[in-house]
Amino acid sequence: AGLGWSLSTSEIRDAGKGFFNSVTATRTGLTIAFDDIFYLRPRTITVTDPATGAAVDPFRLAGYRVQTASGNRYGADTVLGVGPGEGTSNRTVDTARNAFANAKRDFSLRVPLTLKAGLDVRQTMRDYRGGTTAYTYVGPDGLANSADDTAAPFRDPVYSARDGVFGFPKTERIGGGLLYEALRRNPAHFVKNDNTIYRSAINLSKRAEETVSSGFVRADAAFFQRRLRVMGGVRVEQTNISAEGPLSDPAGNYRRDARGAVIVDNFGRPQAIVPNSDPLGVSRLTLLDRGYTAHKEYLHVLPRFTASYNLRENLIARVAYSHALGRPNYNQYAGGLTLPDETLPPSFGNRITVNNVALKPWTAHTMQVSLERYFEGVGIVSVGGFRRDFRNFAGVTLFAATPEFLANYNLEPATYGGYDVATQFNIPGSVRSEGFDVSYKQALTFLPPWARGVQVFANGAVTHFTNDAVDAFANSIPKTASWGVSLNRERYVLRANWNYKSRHRRAAITPGFSIEPGTYAWGSKRLFVDLVGEYRLTRRFTLFGTIRNLQDTPEDFSREGPNTPDVAKFRQRDRYGALWTFGVKGAF
Repeated sequence: AGLGWSLSTSEIRDAGKGFFNSVTATRTGLTIAFDDIFYLRPRTITVTDPATGAAVDPFRLAGYRVQTASGNRYGADTVLGVGPGEGTSNRTVDTARNAFANAKRDFSLRVPLTLKAGLDVRQTMRDYRGGTTAYTYVGPDGLANSADDTAAPFRDPVYSARDGVFGFPKTERIGGGLLYEALRRNPAHFVKNDNTIYRSAINLSKRAEETVSSGFVRADAAFFQRRLRVMGGVRVEQTNISAEGPLSDPAGNYRRDARGAVIVDNFGRPQAIVPNSDPLGVSRLTLLDRGYTAHKEYLHVLPRFTASYNLRENLIARVAYSHALGRPNYNQYAGGLTLPDETLPPSFGNRITVNNVALKPWTAHTMQVSLERYFEGVGIVSVGGFRRDFRNFAGVTLFAATPEFLANYNLEPATYGGYDVATQFNIPGSVRSEGFDVSYKQALTFLPPWARGVQVFANGAVTHFTNDAVDAFANSIPKTASWGVSLNRERYVLRANWNYKSRHRRAAITPGFSIEPGTYAWGSKRLFVDLVGEYRLTRRFTLFGTIRNLQDTPEDFSREGPNTPDVAKFRQRDRYGALWTFGVKGAF
């Protein structure tokens, strides 16, 4: 039996540390020409001033004008009416509690039998408050986008010295710290919108709490001189969720009579409590901090069965069946509720928008088989296959509100029954994934003494998806592989690992202007190398180091439809750099 508790806090407070995290500067009224285009980029970019025909260098800040700057709040905030230390930074608090009790009993019968049972309660809570303070730069003359809003004084010499990307020259950049220092020196050069700040904070204010109570029973038995081992059991899980999020109700600013009916003027227009000339006052009445609450509970029975049989002393066959589920994330319940204007008829822009709290978690039924061959010493090679059927994946839908659906949100059918609802639903049918995997690991004990301690491994997997809802598997990798070699000696360990993933389809792109149906985002194939090393300094202390992605292998992303030309497919390249970690660890 045991108890557990943990607390973690994360804060994003760039403005509190003296810099903006986002700055926008633009230069307009130019003519841009692309020439000699290949899949990655145009080899030649020509920028000119159409009025004079003079060439313009787009990589220099001269001529650019600062437009906006934003940062995460930190400290007192008069818009929200809070003081220092009262939670005005982007702050996430995660709390986890758990309690469990397990029992096991071995029975000395003709057939070896072990029974296990247990209870477990896990509770997790996430509380998030934040918001962005956005400024418009107006410069000394107090006018936005005028000649004195030049970006040149805020050039960051360090950032601007970095090599350009995709073969372009160095690009001058604005320093977020330099611009923030200008705000401190001359606050009149910046204008902030208190209404935007308020709405940003309320839309990010969310809280969700999930409690999973479960119990399990399991039986292990062995037959035929323990050559056949069988395990079967069932886990029952009860999930309870409560959440809070923003409530957007445009009718919150309407005057009402004693019966609750909206008061209208002689022209039939609703009478406002706060005039539209006070947008912050309107927002305080129509966008409410955690005014939306949601509750959800569901029960699932999750059986599992496995069996293994020793065909020979070093050859084992295995078969397994399991039932699993995937819960929706917290935002499904704390995402908030947007209500229509009840004084206006239903339309595309006047409907109920909400995450569906009645959404069921997806479930998966999995069958697995494998064959394992063990070598003398340290070594194994295995091959296996699986079939997994998924149900209840989520899709997006639009339907007429029903009394049953409105009851989930305590909404009156008499008021909102005539409006459409934009939300999610469980896609009917199932998706099947099939595949196989192979793995190999062995210590090369047959090598000469000077090469002792060498071990190699390799594994790979191939997965294929079928049926109607295959788009639910965006980002699934159809082929993966890894291999490596290690050297283990008394005082040191060295390992080199190679990791590969194949080209894979990502999310579907919504059709629109110049985007044809059947257009998808794609991720490129990628092979990267990791190095790991340890050296034992003393009996208690060890020096360790790791290098992730040694060669800084990039990952490319593209968008491709049935007729997308090659030059239009490439979309983005991410380079994360190589992550070097060094340290000393001790054992006492």
